[in-house]
Amino acid sequence: MSEKKNTLAQAMAWNTAGNLVYSICQWIITILAVKLDSYGAAGYLSLAMSTSSTFSTIAMFSMRNYQVSDVKAEFKDPEYLGSRLITCIMAVILCSIYAINSTSAYQMWCIDAFMLIRLAESIVDVIHGINQKYDRYDLIGKSYFLRGIATDAAFIAGFIFFKDILTAILLTGIANLLIVFVYDVRQTSRLEKLSLVLKDKHIAVLLRKCTPIVVTSFLLSMIPLLPRTAVQTILGNDILGIYSSIASPTLVVQVFAAYAFNPLIPRISALYIEKKYDAFLAIFHKILIFFAGFAVIVCAGGMLLGRWGLNLLYGPTILESYNLFMPLVWCTIFTAYIWIMDSIVTSIRKIIPMMLAMAVGFAVCFFFTNTFINTYGSNGASFIQIISFVIVFIELIVITEVTVLKKKKETA
Repeated sequence: MSEKKNTLAQAMAWNTAGNLVYSICQWIITILAVKLDSYGAAGYLSLAMSTSSTFSTIAMFSMRNYQVSDVKAEFKDPEYLGSRLITCIMAVILCSIYAINSTSAYQMWCIDAFMLIRLAESIVDVIHGINQKYDRYDLIGKSYFLRGIATDAAFIAGFIFFKDILTAILLTGIANLLIVFVYDVRQTSRLEKLSLVLKDKHIAVLLRKCTPIVVTSFLLSMIPLLPRTAVQTILGNDILGIYSSIASPTLVVQVFAAYAFNPLIPRISALYIEKKYDAFLAIFHKILIFFAGFAVIVCAGGMLLGRWGLNLLYGPTILESYNLFMPLVWCTIFTAYIWIMDSIVTSIRKIIPMMLAMAVGFAVCFFFTNTFINTYGSNGASFIQIISFVIVFIELIVITEVTVLKKKKETA
């Protein structure tokens, strides 16, 4: 077993840098789709990414937050690995069924092809949970670096040799899976022998405990998917391509904020279990202060550099739709905040209230998406997301505050 450990600062640096590079590389393929093909191709890619992301929540089963906050080792690594195989199979089947109802057969195959990338992400997610247990964030960071490079290389190769968005996505999925098995599995096997169990009562218990979390994640992923699907249906695939192209640079903000905090989750969970409620609340309130400051900095940066950046990436014609940019920035800010809040609420095991909070946000999005898009055009897709996210965000803050203060009062 390797004795190498990462300090908290190193862990946050490796985790954030790796995820940032991987996300930038995925963002680059959305730009390449426009540059090498058209906004129509970007539309196909965008819906494939969004749809597969929704079913990725089933593959991952939101188990990572549970896994890394499982400081008492309630479940063993082979059980986490075995359950992940089951959930991946479920996700592929459900995604394939959903994709049949796509606007075209070509869109269906794009969704199915991108699901290969989501499978790689899901498999490596549980492996990274094991890396995290050993504080080997360097392995996690390097994995993201390798898969990011492989993503862009395979995507470009698909266009150079086949000039087809579907083939490019398919090659990208295969490349990601190869990295997982050639690098991640081999490196993690040096920390401990990897094995999985499928026939064990603990698998059913683990899946049952994580079900409310995956329902929460599924509903969260549906909040951006519903408006994007509606944009394609109501306004057309080219409009969706423009909307998605403007949205793609803002995703870097989302990833940076969310993954920078990932190494803190086991520590926050430990404070709660050890009944150090004052220390827990102190960290939580600092996170809320960070949220406010981060939003100010990102919005200021967006207003100063947004036009310049979009013109640099796509050319001057994209600026005709610049009014879509800042609402999309707010969408990504609140998505990142909710990712962080989900992890915190999971760490204190208030999973059912978290699921109900997300259900409220989803219901708002479900019932009002078409109205907002018909009224405000493409911006309506962003407006309804922002409203839904704000509702969920406030609910999760209240759940955390009330739960910890109640526990503090009980132990006083």
